[in-house]
Amino acid sequence: MENFIKLRGMRDILPEEIEIWKKIEKTFIEVSELFGFGEIRIPVLESKALFEKGIGTDTDIVMKEMYEFKDKKGRDIALRPEGTASVVRAYIENKIYEKKKIARFYYLGPMFRYDRPQKGRYRQFYQFGVESFGGKSPYFDGEVIQILSIVFEKLMIENFVFLINSLGCKNCKNEYVEIIKSYFEENFDKFCDDCKLRIRRNPLRVFDCKNNLCKYAIEKLPSIIDYLCNDCKKHFDILINLLKKFNVNFEINPKLVRGLDYYTKTVFEVLDKNENIAIAGGGRYDNLVKEMGGPDIPAVGFAAGIDRIVPLLNSKQIEKKEIIYCIFLGENARIKGFEIMKNLIDNEIRVESDYEDRPIGEYLRIANKSGKKWCIILGENEIKKGVIILKNMETGFQEEINEKDIVNIIKEKIK
Repeated sequence: MENFIKLRGMRDILPEEIEIWKKIEKTFIEVSELFGFGEIRIPVLESKALFEKGIGTDTDIVMKEMYEFKDKKGRDIALRPEGTASVVRAYIENKIYEKKKIARFYYLGPMFRYDRPQKGRYRQFYQFGVESFGGKSPYFDGEVIQILSIVFEKLMIENFVFLINSLGCKNCKNEYVEIIKSYFEENFDKFCDDCKLRIRRNPLRVFDCKNNLCKYAIEKLPSIIDYLCNDCKKHFDILINLLKKFNVNFEINPKLVRGLDYYTKTVFEVLDKNENIAIAGGGRYDNLVKEMGGPDIPAVGFAAGIDRIVPLLNSKQIEKKEIIYCIFLGENARIKGFEIMKNLIDNEIRVESDYEDRPIGEYLRIANKSGKKWCIILGENEIKKGVIILKNMETGFQEEINEKDIVNIIKEKIK
């Protein structure tokens, strides 16, 4: 018989882990909704051309990492490698700009990239993201950064820092690119093969290279911040003052460009300083809606990697939700037990039962092995007496409880 195993870069997230995931997701949702963001659910499959247009054909994501294939009609399809392009497509296709002057969305779900699996990096990974359309003020940038900052504070993630930069508008960016091109040409042999292609096609992509030789080669380049036009400089200065006012822990990093072509002006990453990995990132993309066929509408957003945040949470922070293990001895007890379980569930008490015929000792071993603290036991004698046995598996103490009192007593015990 063939043994099936998961594909490389994929993983199973089991019930014992999922409470941490739910805590993170719940916190992101609650904080985003406090700022007026509403949920949008986007397809996992999109046209490959959407990501080529939205992300950029020169990015590593499009050139190397997309899961792409032809469907049964021969169309070029891709699993979504990120969320922004899909949200922009939905924004344009549904003409949301006609309904809302400012439109705020959040999304949550799996993304897919054929990347080299390593710690915190999977080929199917999960992101929470927000996108805000219609506002060009730096206060919108500050808003999405503040959401992230509040989420991490609520999750008690302490050792993180926001890395902030500005890429300026198209004019700033083009002027800066012309200035650094000559340096790249003069030092062409100092760069890796990938960066040699980037220099020809999109020089700013060199700043995103992880190769140490390339990092060293760009150290002497001037800062793009020094070439911002007056409007972009003012935008950046207002944002920096906002972050100071709200005590956001940040550093200006003039080499930060992010790995996507659509960014303009503000870009940022959240770095976990313990592991030295980015756990979230985002920025402003004022031209993307127009470039994808919509009206000229500015936008800003972020995406956070849930897979990378999960290890940063202490499992002791997660409230353990007790599950009452129900043992019913015999057919009459099972029938009566269904009524009792329904009563517990109606009162939002979690229950679990095993309906097979087993000796009580085996039931108790199962409960103990699965880490259950509380059991209720019901047999013929208990039915006749109108009571239920409540057993504490940690201490071994058990007591008879009147059936009508079981809900209140269990609530008190598991409080």
